[in-house]
Amino acid sequence: MRASDLNGDYQGPHGMRLTLWHASTQYPGGRTAQVGTVRVKSWSISLEELGGNGPAGKGFQGEGTWEFRKEETTGGEEFRQIELDFLRDTPVQRMPTDPQYLEIGGTRNKPELFVETAPDTCPSILFHR
Repeated sequence: MRASDLNGDYQGPHGMRLTLWHASTQYPGGRTAQVGTVRVKSWSISLEELGGNGPAGKGFQGEGTWEFRKEETTGGEEFRQIELDFLRDTPVQRMPTDPQYLEIGGTRNKPELFVETAPDTCPSILFHR
């Protein structure tokens, strides 16, 4: 799967939505990265701490950037994820201050993004396009 396969709108639990736009190649700090823009609605401030009742209040709405990342585990297995980083000048009080990560699954035609809080369990939060 490539970064360009991920562009589009995704629906998640509790009315959470995100839209990923055009990833282009950038060269930050001497490395190649696929970076694009992201917009979220009803976003939980901390995905890892999202409870069964959903985000408190209406959740965060704003924009930022996303980066396609290929990582490797200590055992040598490769996995793909995206890093979300929200713009600091977004005019809201409650927003994620640290980057958030979503793992990539599914297929090129039907990608899925998810939070995996424990490797031995199913994804706890899943986004479908």
